[in-house]
Amino acid sequence: MTSGIGFSEILLILVIMLIFVDAKQIPGLIRKTLKIIGQIRAEIKKFIDEMDVK
Repeated sequence: MTSGIGFSEILLILVIMLIFVDAKQIPGLIRKTLKIIGQIRAEIKKFIDEMDVK
């Protein structure tokens, strides 16, 4: 079984975004989402690093 998001899932997400969100707002939403994901990943990495030290 493979994990991850495939092309069809990404396409479905984009179609849903176009239905519920104005097309002009999509780039900003993507930037904000990626920024939040980056912050979460950084915090998880920091947490894991702290756990490894102890």
